[in-house]
Amino acid sequence: MSSANKEFLKNTFAGVVQDYEYSRPGYPLKLKRDICSFANLEEDARLLEVGAGTGQATNLFLDVAAKLDLIEVSDEQVDFLKRKYESHPQVEVHKAYFEEFALKEKYDLIYSATAFHWIESDVGYPKAYEMLKEGGTLAVFWHMSSVTCYEGGVFEGLNEIKKKYFHEEALGYDEGGIHQVVTKRVTQIQTGGYFGEPKIREYWWVDTYDAERYTALVNTYSSTQSLPKKVRRQYLQEIEDHIKENGGKVELPQLVILYLVRKGGR
Repeated sequence: MSSANKEFLKNTFAGVVQDYEYSRPGYPLKLKRDICSFANLEEDARLLEVGAGTGQATNLFLDVAAKLDLIEVSDEQVDFLKRKYESHPQVEVHKAYFEEFALKEKYDLIYSATAFHWIESDVGYPKAYEMLKEGGTLAVFWHMSSVTCYEGGVFEGLNEIKKKYFHEEALGYDEGGIHQVVTKRVTQIQTGGYFGEPKIREYWWVDTYDAERYTALVNTYSSTQSLPKKVRRQYLQEIEDHIKENGGKVELPQLVILYLVRKGGR
């Protein structure tokens, strides 16, 4: 990752920590169970989370880790995580980029929730392989709602608002586009020939957002944060007003896609 990209990443979410905690969806318990079953974790398991955000996925793994290292890149996120997990002695928070992070011990499980795309695949996946114990598991998974184009109902107006501020292609993927994303992820995971073909799991549900929380959610998207501050405020206000004028609720379909691979599991 270039120094410019690192600075963008560091600053993207630093100013929206509270909105992130308030609005970002969590991850289903079934995902945790599938990861733990695949990884066959023991009681002394050592885990690493890459890009912990404000802990949406972290909470799932507190009870299965004898040691849980969290990586984040901004002071604001690191401070938030330290406060949030100060009563969990097995959790240690590190301010670092994954590319530069190094500890002597290796991990039984490395996982990353809607974050590993920030790391160049020809660096991230080989490094994850190196940091895993033999037989250890890499689990990378992504929420897809922020990159999916929904149609009908309140989304018709939301799409029109988005078109005013972004190119039309920024509306998101359809089903075929999501399939292309999956194909790309599989190729990236196999970069350098370290990992074999991943096991893939999908998790679907629907979350109900009111106008305030949905607007906060959109504010946490990197595309929104790339807008000039004044323009961003206008964009978010239009979103909130539209939802309030059209029933006050957004039924947001959620899809999480999980990819599982094992070191030495080819």
